[in-house]
Amino acid sequence: MRCPVCASEKLSEETEHASSEVHLRFKDWEPGFVQYKALMVYPARGRVCLACGYLLFFAGEETLETLRKGRPG
Repeated sequence: MRCPVCASEKLSEETEHASSEVHLRFKDWEPGFVQYKALMVYPARGRVCLACGYLLFFAGEETLETLRKGRPG
């Protein structure tokens, strides 16, 4: 695996992500009672590039499965 910014192979070990501050939101993911609901994707684990400091985040397996299935309906 390489850093997407500087292409270095010097990455930290993979570790658990411990904050809910960083997330992605897919608007209008699925129908709700009154309006569509968003799908929130939070990082489950991450690495740090030891060359440039870039943070790499990865979604958890359950979230990946939801995304792979696509939008309901």
